[in-house]
Amino acid sequence: MTAVSSLPPRFGKYTILGHLATGGMAEVYLARAEGIEGFEKIVVIKRIRPDLIGDRSTTKMFLHEARLAATLEHPNIAHVHEIDTVQGSYFFVMEYVHGADLRQLMEAAHRKGRTIPLAEAVNIIAHVCAALHYAHEKRDNDDRPLGIIHRDVSPSNVLISHDGAVKVCDFGVAKVSNRQSETQRGVVKGKFSYMAPEQCTAGPLDRRTDVFVIGILLYEITTLTRLFEANADFELMRKIVQDPIVPPSARVGIGAEYPPELERIVMKALSHQPGDRYPTAQAMQLDLEAFARERKMATSSVGLARLMGELFEKRVRAWQKADREGIPLGDHLLERAGLPDSDESYVPLIPTEPSLELETIPGHTAHAPAGSLATGARKTTGRAVGWLVGAVVAALVAGGALAGSRWTTQARERAAGDALRADADKIAGSIDAEVRAAHLRAEALASTPMLRAAIETDAATLEDMARSEKMFTPAAREVVEIFQQRDRQLISILRVPPSGRPLRPVEHGQTRLERVDGQLAVAVGAPIAAYGASNVVGQLVLSAVVDLAPSRRALEQHAARASIGGLGDPIAIAGGPGGAQRVSIPLPAGAEPAGLALVASPRLAPAPGWISAVEIAGGAAAIAMVGLFALRVRRRR
Repeated sequence: MTAVSSLPPRFGKYTILGHLATGGMAEVYLARAEGIEGFEKIVVIKRIRPDLIGDRSTTKMFLHEARLAATLEHPNIAHVHEIDTVQGSYFFVMEYVHGADLRQLMEAAHRKGRTIPLAEAVNIIAHVCAALHYAHEKRDNDDRPLGIIHRDVSPSNVLISHDGAVKVCDFGVAKVSNRQSETQRGVVKGKFSYMAPEQCTAGPLDRRTDVFVIGILLYEITTLTRLFEANADFELMRKIVQDPIVPPSARVGIGAEYPPELERIVMKALSHQPGDRYPTAQAMQLDLEAFARERKMATSSVGLARLMGELFEKRVRAWQKADREGIPLGDHLLERAGLPDSDESYVPLIPTEPSLELETIPGHTAHAPAGSLATGARKTTGRAVGWLVGAVVAALVAGGALAGSRWTTQARERAAGDALRADADKIAGSIDAEVRAAHLRAEALASTPMLRAAIETDAATLEDMARSEKMFTPAAREVVEIFQQRDRQLISILRVPPSGRPLRPVEHGQTRLERVDGQLAVAVGAPIAAYGASNVVGQLVLSAVVDLAPSRRALEQHAARASIGGLGDPIAIAGGPGGAQRVSIPLPAGAEPAGLALVASPRLAPAPGWISAVEIAGGAAAIAMVGLFALRVRRRR
């Protein structure tokens, strides 16, 4: 396990005061810059993690962020003072924003049972609009537009200082149109809850993508509720792309009024189609400022500073005391220092088509004896001729009855078998679809830079990340377990949800089928490699229950009893376990154990009414044959 790296007390011309955070790509420290005549300034140092020094891809991304941030000089963007290197380690120095981020601000208001005043909410979002419009309009030295898109305008990247200043930070995943190395098609970057529909579908992006996310921030800060929530990441992105937006007026408390003019601004920014949104962040800013003027709201840094003082009173008093008494900064003052590492989540958008094949074992077939009747033509009396004709008719009717009964029985059995094979197809499709989805989700989670960076820490860090970032939000009937490799053994350090069933490691590419509480479940594994390296240091195992409800409804119509065998105790689907017919269910490649099968007792269709009439005629024909035989014996005697 790699320990958190620490810088020496002196790093170039800076004095290191404390470690703030370690992310997937960089470490962040609080430092003091000292100059002549007692000059000093508190700054933030961000440098590449020591274990990633020399990694060309990481260095390129880091320097791209540093160069881009250094070119953006705006009062609402965290400023970069310099970019340098010490002993081969790249780093850049940023201004220290003493305050809290927007997420902490909303959480503090919620804990205290307060709402954020509309004047302050509008003021914060208007400053965010101003910062992003400046970035969108930024041009290079040849006066060509850079085409910057932030792509990660989440609450943790909007900082509010205790004196009322608003700063947008973290351009680590920003897209630049003339950059040589662009994000490849089919890769999604950003935090899932703060994405525009075109980000979720890996479509073309422009400045209106950031406008959509500004709309999310405005929605959440004015309602103190999450706009997009789901139990799984894919469900979250589906909601963003497909579901209509619930108006913010429906989220405020009973008796509270949400201004219609502000709701119109929010809903326009949150339009699913980019063409229906504000064309620029500045256009949205102007509407917000006009709304504030019409409502005669006092939007100023004074109001923001007052709000910060009320929500973070203890932190402000501690800072003032340390500043007044000359006490060195302690760990309690290092809760938040300005620029968090970027959170990148990669979701490959690969359409899949389930390929279903089914191998069947024919059921038993009832066989009826076949016979023949030979007759000779000779002279007989009138009575003998009558009995002979009756015997021939009897033989034909009896043979027809037997053939008809056999054909009808086989047809009913074939129909029942076809119905069971169709039901087995549905089960195979459900298993295949669940296996594909589980592998895709496990690999997506295991490849996130945040998890790859945190896997080498400890269980407490992972639990905190799972709780604060909500990146391990399992779907219904789903369990996720993280294993850390120690001395060639995999040790469990995180299970989500904590009350879920314990999981065992699963080799990458393999699928384990299990019986869990009388249900069919699949478990898949994905390796977790150290960030910036290929060595595997952990494993993510995901278990999900296969939804057999569609198969259950169909089987209840086609079978008196039906179950899935091959996993120890049978998994009852309809009626109960057991049955006379067995249909093999082929498993996806790498799935164990083999031999899964549908075992059922099919319901046969009722026999046609004409079968009874034929059977009666066959009985009469048999009597005629007996009479003819008796007559011939008598004549011989």
